[in-house]
Amino acid sequence: MKFCNDCKKLYADTDSVCTSCNKNLKEIKDINEPIMLCVVGGVERGALCGALRDAQIPFVERQHGRMGVSNELVTGYDAKLLNLEILVPYSALPKAYDIAKQLELCDDGMDSVIEQVKADVEKYKETMKADEAAPMSRKKRTTVKVLSALLFIIILALAIFGTDYVMELIKNLLGG
Repeated sequence: MKFCNDCKKLYADTDSVCTSCNKNLKEIKDINEPIMLCVVGGVERGALCGALRDAQIPFVERQHGRMGVSNELVTGYDAKLLNLEILVPYSALPKAYDIAKQLELCDDGMDSVIEQVKADVEKYKETMKADEAAPMSRKKRTTVKVLSALLFIIILALAIFGTDYVMELIKNLLGG
């Protein structure tokens, strides 16, 4: 999957340019990359944010578009509460999308994309498990042990010599 680093919108692998801002799309390499779930305001915002909190899905609210003091003066509403983008981590997007869909805040057009997101997240998790399960080679383990021992000896020597140096300075200052 690809995304626009500016808009945080999600796109298919075949797309190369964001339809909103005409910037080049980037490949998603981190499953914690924030992706825009939807744009909401008012009561819908409160319902969605509450549901995401209840589901323990991390999210960030970001102002959508340009809103300023003039909008607040004309409409009478706090400009910060209107048209907020809800961003969620890429790995939590399927679950967050299901919540938003239940609240009727998202259209059904993203269903195929969400299936691809689920597959990508599962593939990434499998890769992480394989990396964690891979045992360290005997040569690498020995190298790590030797370097750790050397580092410990260097730190210990610095502490001893540093303490001696400081004590000599204090003796000289006090005239001893």
